[in-house]
Amino acid sequence: MNKVVVRKLSGEIIKGYTGDFSRRKSSFLLSSKDGSIRTNQIIELKGLKAVFFVKSFDGDFLRKVTPETESSNSAYGKKVIVSFKDGEEFLGRVETMHSNPEDAGFFVFPQDPNSNIVRAFFMNSAIVGIQFYK
Repeated sequence: MNKVVVRKLSGEIIKGYTGDFSRRKSSFLLSSKDGSIRTNQIIELKGLKAVFFVKSFDGDFLRKVTPETESSNSAYGKKVIVSFKDGEEFLGRVETMHSNPEDAGFFVFPQDPNSNIVRAFFMNSAIVGIQFYK
């Protein structure tokens, strides 16, 4: 089970566990607990901003990262700054930019080596721009 933080376009944040996330599916199952007793809900990708795969639910989402921050993910391809419609930016690395129309978005690995985020899935519909940098 993956620990995830789901951010909706509305600003709502939902935390839970999933084992069936796929960029090619329109929804995934989110469980409230990682164990035998849990409540489940179906999360539709439509209306989401991002799904963050995290180490802990207590991460620091206000942590500031600059393009100069040394990456722990240097093997993951090109450095990018992803700009969202709400004004937020995320610095990371992408292996490839998927242009498959069946994909709702793409994965990004954090630039910050101390990030609580393992990887993130960003919805194409929530993004206003992607800038590559060195």
